[in-house]
Amino acid sequence: MSVQLFEPDREGEVHALTLAALAVILLAAAIAQVSVVTRLPLPGGHPDLVLMLLGTAALLEGPVTGAVLGFVVGLFGDLMSTHVLGRSALVCCLLGYLVGLLAEATERSVAIALLVVSGAVAGGTLANVAVAGLLSDNAAGTPGQAFLRAVVGALYAALLTPFLFPAMAAGVRRTRRTRWVRRP
Repeated sequence: MSVQLFEPDREGEVHALTLAALAVILLAAAIAQVSVVTRLPLPGGHPDLVLMLLGTAALLEGPVTGAVLGFVVGLFGDLMSTHVLGRSALVCCLLGYLVGLLAEATERSVAIALLVVSGAVAGGTLANVAVAGLLSDNAAGTPGQAFLRAVVGALYAALLTPFLFPAMAAGVRRTRRTRWVRRP
């Protein structure tokens, strides 16, 4: 048995290596969010790395992959927190799907991709508070606090996305460049 490398034959197919790499990046971002980013004394609040990276991954890979990654990272976030299990999974799954639907519209413009990711962070923050309110979970805070967190999160996303998007796009291209196949 030998192992050969060759180019992917179909555009648009889901690559297991790409999906696994994005999942690992998102899970590492969730851990960094809880252990490092939330403890930084930043003005106005803190950036939401998970929503930024999820929005970027959904733009790069499309709605189905965005929804799957959103569910996985959301469920991981739910397991790390004390709120109702499934709240973050629902929000991240829907966010990944909806942002992924806009993937074709953002292919030609970096500015549109930046706006979509910033809007996704703000929308995800507000959706998380809305779902918490529906589930009678008061830990999410008041609507005014949620709006402030959404605006601050969108601003941080607008500042950080120009650096994160090209890095993730290069990583996705690299994982798609070749794949391992066993041949007899």
